[in-house]
Amino acid sequence: MVIRMIHKRAVKYLNKFNFTNVEGKTILITGGNSGIGFMSARYACYLKMKVIIACRSQKRGEEAIQKLKEEFPESDVKLMLLDMSEEQSIKNFVNKIKEEKIDIDVLYHNAGVYRLPYQIKENKELVVSTNYFGPYILMSLLLDYLHELKHEIKVVFTSSIAAKWAKNNIDMLAPTEKVSRMTRYCNSKLLDAYLFKYLYENDKSNVQYYLTHPGVTGTALFSKAYKNKFFVALTDGFMKVMGNPLWKSSLSIARVIENYGKSGLFYGPTHLFNWRGYPKVNKFLNKSYKHTDEIIKRSEEMTGYKLMNK
Repeated sequence: MVIRMIHKRAVKYLNKFNFTNVEGKTILITGGNSGIGFMSARYACYLKMKVIIACRSQKRGEEAIQKLKEEFPESDVKLMLLDMSEEQSIKNFVNKIKEEKIDIDVLYHNAGVYRLPYQIKENKELVVSTNYFGPYILMSLLLDYLHELKHEIKVVFTSSIAAKWAKNNIDMLAPTEKVSRMTRYCNSKLLDAYLFKYLYENDKSNVQYYLTHPGVTGTALFSKAYKNKFFVALTDGFMKVMGNPLWKSSLSIARVIENYGKSGLFYGPTHLFNWRGYPKVNKFLNKSYKHTDEIIKRSEEMTGYKLMNK
């Protein structure tokens, strides 16, 4: 039964590790209703973890919960509403966590958008706002609460090999309309890596930080980003031959879950220019963090939120 829900090679891979100490622990996955987030939720259910799916659509979230319940009848799965592009939604989300005293063992920043047309929302460009400022504000509001939980907590950020081609400067935070869709996406994924790097280096507490990337993977984000059906079909064929299958791209979260005592690791495929393969410790962004303090300082100014008090 499990084999039909989860690729048999994924099951074999998961069974290589010792997950006996994760049963009953809670993983919160933003954007967990589809794509890599949903596949990660499947893996967490397989490992008998409690799963919280955070997404902006009540309907799509409930559909994802129903599917997980059908696949794993004894699973403990919950839905919380969260729009990473809206400050009030993030505040409401954090307030609910605090009011209900929700315990969190793993926080997976997975939600994101891809090549959207240029648009401003709440005074920020939408791709950068969703992919970077959303996690930034969420961490700013939630970090003190995570510190109070005392036990070990894993916080996972999602980057991309697209970060290699980012315009690595302070202007990434506020791109103009002249900046291409793809560049804005690349920039947002490098900014996520900056956020990971800053927190890992400055938060010496019970919270451990990780970075992941899925490789080159065809997900719903990709099909929504392009209108040319022929191009989408052609690229989908390319993905099946050269890219990383969704089940394999989603295994990075398993590496984080099974890893205890080692904060600051970056997991993702390393084969074929980091396009595909099983997750391994990755290093291709190690030389990219030359503006860390400047990026965080400017983020504080643009949002009004201080990430942490050093």
